[in-house]
Amino acid sequence: MAFANRSLWRRHGLRRAVALLSACASAAPAARAQDAPLTFESALELAVANNLELAAARRGRAVREAELQAAGQHPNPDLSFESTKDTPHQTLLLGIPFEPWKRARRMDTAREQLKLADIEDAAALQRLRREVRMAFYGLLGADEAATLAGSMVQVATRVREVAQARFEEGAAPRLDVMQAELGLSRARADLELARSARASAQAELNALLNRRATDALAVEGDVADGAPLPAVDQVTAAAAAGNAELRTAEAEVLIEDRRLGQLKAERIPTPTFSIGAVFDSPGEFDVGYHAGVSVAVPLFDRNQGQIAGSLVRSEQARLRRDALRRSVEARAFAAHARAVAQRAQVTAYRETLVPTATTIESLAEEGYRLGRSPVLVVLDAQRTLRDAKSEYLGALLSFQSALADLEDVLGGPIQ
Repeated sequence: MAFANRSLWRRHGLRRAVALLSACASAAPAARAQDAPLTFESALELAVANNLELAAARRGRAVREAELQAAGQHPNPDLSFESTKDTPHQTLLLGIPFEPWKRARRMDTAREQLKLADIEDAAALQRLRREVRMAFYGLLGADEAATLAGSMVQVATRVREVAQARFEEGAAPRLDVMQAELGLSRARADLELARSARASAQAELNALLNRRATDALAVEGDVADGAPLPAVDQVTAAAAAGNAELRTAEAEVLIEDRRLGQLKAERIPTPTFSIGAVFDSPGEFDVGYHAGVSVAVPLFDRNQGQIAGSLVRSEQARLRRDALRRSVEARAFAAHARAVAQRAQVTAYRETLVPTATTIESLAEEGYRLGRSPVLVVLDAQRTLRDAKSEYLGALLSFQSALADLEDVLGGPIQ
């Protein structure tokens, strides 16, 4: 019996070990996939799948569908019963309102409002795309800023070492060492600030992905990424067709037209057909039938005020739409021009300004090492290099902001 128990324990233990190894093997690829750096497109996919604000906005379509269902409901019949001392003593009636034309107009209005839900979904998605773009490239820029700050610490460390060596040789005064140490302290403070900015940018992107603010997040890509910019005529045409505000204004014009048709249909009185029976009329009958129709006479109220207001609102909506169309054309032109200018600025920094500042810093450092220039020249070259690279990062983020503005006007990604 003891041998059988030991055999059983071994079999179960072996099974548990195999299951544990299998679980670890399956969890390893998932962990690697989770730790893989995010690109902009993968970050956007995660945000679309997990962002709570977008999920709440998409519930708006369900609300519009419920409103359409409510608009299509028929009015309830009216059942009445009377009992009097007069003959006939009892009356049972069933009144049925008949309004098919009014129901059709209500449903037309609700259908147009349902189309507006699709436009609102697209607008919410575009807002999320903008937020993810700015947060993603903001985090990517924060990584670049931290790398820049780290490189400036290395440069400042080299300069301090050279100043210390020259001071020990008697070739430089103590003032050079103190100035080099001051530059190194500033570089280290900039590095700590860059790391804090990186943590803040990571928290912003995590919030859009519905993750905890402290979750580690790695991103990859180039802050200068961006689709080729189309011609300004194509941008203007695409904005006129896809801009969310303009599409909403167009939908509001159609909704008001449908609402005007609904108000005109409501001028026609709703007839109520009644059928029933009468009971207990001594000397005449025990059971008799009853049929009739009733209708309100539109003598005073024929929706005059509501129709007049709807006509004014319809004209107002058309004027607002036309004004918005002109505004969208101007904003599309301005956003395109700004994106072109920001891309040119990025190119200038990348191809000319930053390489030149790097060369100047290297020459100044080498000249100081050889005793041909004072330490102030090196420190000034370091500040110039740091400023050039910082301005380059600022230009990159401004370029991404310009692309986000252009996508807002277009109502979607640049194509």
